[in-house]
Amino acid sequence: MSLPTLPSTGSMAAVALQELSALFDLFDVNGDGTITALEVEQVLSAFGGIVAAEEAAALRALIAAEGAVSRAAFLDWAQLQPGLEVHQILRDLFQLIDTDASGWLSRDELAVMLSLLQSPDDGAALSAEALLQRLDVDGNGQISVEEFLSLIGRQSGLTVSLADLKRLKKTLVQLTSTARLAAVGLVEVDCDLGAGKAGAGSGIELLKGAVQRQQELRRLSERLIQEIEAQLRPTARAAELGDGSATPHARHIETIARVMADAAELVAGTLSQGLFPIVLAGDHSTAAATIAGIRRAYPEERLGVIWIDAHADIHSPFTTPSGNMHGMPLAIAAAHDNLPEAINDPDGRTLDLWRQLQGLSGSERPALDLRDLIYIAVRDTEPAEQVTLARHSIPVISTDEVRLAGAAAAARRCLAHLAEADRIYVSFDVDALDSTVCKGTGTPVPGGLWAEEAQVILRGLLADPRVCCWEICEINPHLDDLNTLAEVSLGIFQGGLEQLAERFAAAGASHAG
Repeated sequence: MSLPTLPSTGSMAAVALQELSALFDLFDVNGDGTITALEVEQVLSAFGGIVAAEEAAALRALIAAEGAVSRAAFLDWAQLQPGLEVHQILRDLFQLIDTDASGWLSRDELAVMLSLLQSPDDGAALSAEALLQRLDVDGNGQISVEEFLSLIGRQSGLTVSLADLKRLKKTLVQLTSTARLAAVGLVEVDCDLGAGKAGAGSGIELLKGAVQRQQELRRLSERLIQEIEAQLRPTARAAELGDGSATPHARHIETIARVMADAAELVAGTLSQGLFPIVLAGDHSTAAATIAGIRRAYPEERLGVIWIDAHADIHSPFTTPSGNMHGMPLAIAAAHDNLPEAINDPDGRTLDLWRQLQGLSGSERPALDLRDLIYIAVRDTEPAEQVTLARHSIPVISTDEVRLAGAAAAARRCLAHLAEADRIYVSFDVDALDSTVCKGTGTPVPGGLWAEEAQVILRGLLADPRVCCWEICEINPHLDDLNTLAEVSLGIFQGGLEQLAERFAAAGASHAG
């Protein structure tokens, strides 16, 4: 059997060097070609553990010795740090895919590894059998870590970057950690049509797509994840439909409406099974479907919404300056057209679909009352939205207020505002984070939250037993060259899961007693 010829090792090293250079750019906040102690501390604080503790300590020592570090000196240092090397990430991936913890990869486990590192559409992709033959130096039919890394060190046929490997690690860690919570349903809404920049839906693929096909990974622990088969999964990608839209005041509304109908049903179904839905969404447009699904499950209960975002997302087709539907979910949920501030005259088809979406919950009244809405970190609003916030006295907890009173106090203020609510939905858009952190979204805005602040707020909110659903949206890997947001979002996600685990455990102990 002939094996594919693999390219020389230089390509992987060159890509790694390029990515380390991008890391230097991240630390070089003022762009003067050197990094200082102040810049390092600013970035390390903002990114909440994006660099491993050992590398952070080593970098601080380098800065202390040199005073200011040039790009060349930084690259020399970075290439000596094991936590920044491709091999370290591959070791981590190896351990995650070594499902029986044997220290060896079987052919089937190697196939899982390859499915995560290669595109199934790549005609030149290595098969598991071919790679096994290349790696199996001792001929025992299994692959050790050293055998696997020896191929990567000499010549790489796996056309992936360091950032790709980090994303794959994030995928596995996120899925396996979610899987251990039997009370959680992971719901995917794969849509990026509502956003101004295509690609946010691909962030979900990083989380779930590759793993859906692998039974081996599903056996990692007991779990009940709301599986969404390819033919049923709510899916809509801007890359597939192109930039044009026949409905300019609500772009792609016809396709988004179909996705939202399925998404609302999935959320309602997850809740009816007694599960806590964690919704992974491509952009915020479909959050209206999440709210509709919650309303279907709890038609008579008062629903509060905590919206953590840089934007108010309360435009309608009448008021939107862009036509992007990720700016409209709360107007859909609240049936809020804001006609006094209208600047557009939407066509009949747009209005028919808009009314259809506003009735998605199946209730005669809006799914959300604006008195039961509160914002955190909103800082980029437009005149029509500002009028709505003022007219309805909708509170906004600014980033400055979070810093002044503390993140935990911000969470308590939200819960106090919703004291009369029976159920609470928490929606977290990654652009709530500061633009220095938020590289993987199409809408970064300065003046946002640091990662640690977001974690504290979310933990405080998710501890409340009234919180029945948590949504995370707009991770766009195509805009996140260094994978910084994927790393940060994983920490936020895991912190939220830990809080839910504590909450469910306490509830179980209470019921048992």
